[in-house]
Amino acid sequence: MTVLAQQGSKYVPVGISARHVHLSKADIERLFGPGYQLTPLKPLAQPGQFAAKEQVTLVGPKGTIEKVRVLGPARGDTQVEVAFTDAMRLGVKNCPVRMSGHLDGTPGLRLAGPAGEIAIDHGLIVAERHLHLSEAQALAYGVKNGDSVSVLVEGPRPVTLNGVICRVGPGHELEMHIDTDEANACCLTNGALVQMLLPSQTPIVPQPCCTPVRAPVTPPAPAPAPTPAPTPAPVAAAPAADPVPAEDPLDLVTERDINDAFRDNHSCVYCEKKALITPAAADRAAETGIKIVRV
Repeated sequence: MTVLAQQGSKYVPVGISARHVHLSKADIERLFGPGYQLTPLKPLAQPGQFAAKEQVTLVGPKGTIEKVRVLGPARGDTQVEVAFTDAMRLGVKNCPVRMSGHLDGTPGLRLAGPAGEIAIDHGLIVAERHLHLSEAQALAYGVKNGDSVSVLVEGPRPVTLNGVICRVGPGHELEMHIDTDEANACCLTNGALVQMLLPSQTPIVPQPCCTPVRAPVTPPAPAPAPTPAPTPAPVAAAPAADPVPAEDPLDLVTERDINDAFRDNHSCVYCEKKALITPAAADRAAETGIKIVRV
């Protein structure tokens, strides 16, 4: 992508952030036990960061959300990132849109783990949309740390996202982060490419999907209708086969995996025979009709 940017391309990949938690070392021990260390499940696009096997329950004034993924490594301050729909489910009003780490004046909530519960008095945010870049990538794309750019989303729900903050540094890798609410509204999936627009650029307006209305034209006199040919008997269509998995089966099926399959118009999500299927994934599969197939 950096080489393409040097040649004039401004496309960047999308990373969709589902609800998740960053924990301080002290809060890890309160939730999981003294001396506990997070267990990496899979690496994330950002260097040194990973999704951990550990999960917690969020407890708000009016609701709870279970099986919320913890991301590592440990941070200096505990931070909980949710979408607006999550905040409403928890019963948290006016959850602020903030950049990661900007936690002054934010609301708190309770977190429950296998070894105990904690109450934080601040740290709950809806993450502001942002774009990660390394220093070389920022140079190629013509931006610097803190710049605000717009991003053009093409596809079935075209839209321009404004106020995307550039985060530049050695600990960053090219990826725009938005939450699940924003991704669903734009019909975006993980890894989709969107076009970054600098302030001096004019957005490219996607072509409309409908036929423009034209002025009525008086039709010529109709020609005599030909004798219709016999209509052949209809042939029944063969039933569609289940799709063959294009990637390795999952060892963990989450609500996000079901949502991705639903957005991509897939009928199945394939997982290993001993894979863990979260309750939220099972509920979402029942809602959407997506089959979870163990292979």
